[in-house]
Amino acid sequence: MDRTVTPPPTQGRNTPPLHVSGTSHVNLSQEARHSAAFSTTSSVRIQQQQQLRDDQLWDSSDDLPEPVLPWMRSESRQSLGGVSQSSVDAASLHVVKRFVPDTIKKKQRWTLHKWWLLLSNTVLFCMGLGILLAALFTFFKLYQRADVVIVGERVILNLILATGCICLFSALFGYVGIMLNNRPLLAIYNLLLWVCFGMIAAIGYTAYRRNKWNIDGKLSYQWHYDLTSDGRSRIQANLHCCGYKMFSDFHENSNKCFPRTLLPGCRFKYQQFTVSFLTYTYIAAFSCIPLILFVLFSGLLCANHINRKFGKNLPPKLYRLDYQGIVAGTPTGSSLNLATQGLQQRRI
Repeated sequence: MDRTVTPPPTQGRNTPPLHVSGTSHVNLSQEARHSAAFSTTSSVRIQQQQQLRDDQLWDSSDDLPEPVLPWMRSESRQSLGGVSQSSVDAASLHVVKRFVPDTIKKKQRWTLHKWWLLLSNTVLFCMGLGILLAALFTFFKLYQRADVVIVGERVILNLILATGCICLFSALFGYVGIMLNNRPLLAIYNLLLWVCFGMIAAIGYTAYRRNKWNIDGKLSYQWHYDLTSDGRSRIQANLHCCGYKMFSDFHENSNKCFPRTLLPGCRFKYQQFTVSFLTYTYIAAFSCIPLILFVLFSGLLCANHINRKFGKNLPPKLYRLDYQGIVAGTPTGSSLNLATQGLQQRRI
């Protein structure tokens, strides 16, 4: 049966009537119902796939990928025994903020320990320079009695020269370590300070021991058995004397030392000068002991604080956390097993 559908009239033109059959209307309704059912089934299927994907992603029973731990060796992580170390509860994960270093370097100020270390090293430099200059002035005979010291006190003079060189070298080595903020160099510098301390103490002890006991007998034995003819003649020329006690006592002939000379023997002058030289030497050496101790303890206390990085790097291996301690946030303690000398996994 045909029905005529009359549309509403429009102005200005005539529209022909539309003729729709009943069979066509039923087909259109069925197609609409099928398309709606298909869209509903597709949306349900998509939701199920999304739910399955989420379950696979956040299932706590599955293993999580192992994070990159730069402070642990790969073979140490692979050699761990027991349960898989990456099997953790997803709910126990913690969010860690990534550290972004500053691209612009800030102007760094010297620490108080660095200034103090620089001051103590300057004291060592001045002390070493003074000791070295005293030895060089003697070897180059830049004062009146230098020749007597070179001949009569050669051992102490060599000790003074060696001490000055070591102290000056240690001070220059310390300046390098301070300016470069290099702790290994400062560790060697501290070892050199002990050598400087021992050398200064050796100078004082040698001079004190020589001056304290029987200086007259020591000088008499030296004049008669240790000194050469050239040494005796140099002492006679410098002290203006002839022979040890008198002309006939181991004299060396010269234009001023002859049988009828009026010059006295060298015993009194040589002994007086030697006693005064040894006294000044051990007093000066023992006076340097507090200074070298000040430098020594300053180096020991301030070397690790040459900059502000002390204690801010990676901790030692004994105090590092293992994988589970980092991921799960549990206080598992150290990752180093002292019994087996290796890493061992801990169970949560």
